[in-house]
Amino acid sequence: MPPYGPPRRNNRARIIIGITAPVVIILLIVIVNLLPDTSAPTGEWKAGQCVTPAGHVGDQEGKSFRRVGCDASDAEAKITKMTSAGLTGMEPTDCPEDTDAMVKVERSGHLDLTNNVACIRNLKAPHPGDVGQGGGLFRAGDCITDPDATASLKEVPCSESHWGTVVRWADSAESCPQGAGYNAVRTLGGSRALCVRQATGQTS
Repeated sequence: MPPYGPPRRNNRARIIIGITAPVVIILLIVIVNLLPDTSAPTGEWKAGQCVTPAGHVGDQEGKSFRRVGCDASDAEAKITKMTSAGLTGMEPTDCPEDTDAMVKVERSGHLDLTNNVACIRNLKAPHPGDVGQGGGLFRAGDCITDPDATASLKEVPCSESHWGTVVRWADSAESCPQGAGYNAVRTLGGSRALCVRQATGQTS
């Protein structure tokens, strides 16, 4: 009787292992990519990164923010754009209109006037950058305090006592509406002005 050939079970096992090994590697790559990104970003500040804490009313006066991973438990706001506040730091920025706060970015030993402001939007309500809510950019419908009463122009919620309501930005004070009840508030270090309709009973 002729001898039987060697069993082929081991070859089959090798084939199965050879097929499953790449599948395991692919699955591991997918799982790693799906893991939450909780590590804080490093290097340049960029749009899409997240920060903490959230932006609140009054943050235009300056506040300390730090970057965190967007999947971190303390991530509260996201950078929507990097821009500039100009040489004085007081000029109108080109942040998106729904910006809740502007974060001044300072780099030690490096002067950068082109990307020294991070525009941020809270990941969830409240949104002080919404019209009349007391924070974010100065824009039509926002309310401000008397510019002669404080060292800097301040926005407050329109539900609180206020000096006037912003009508629009203008290239100069002369371009603002003229007449009783209207005023122009110049920006420090810039030529632009806020056109303001003063609240009833308020005089300049």
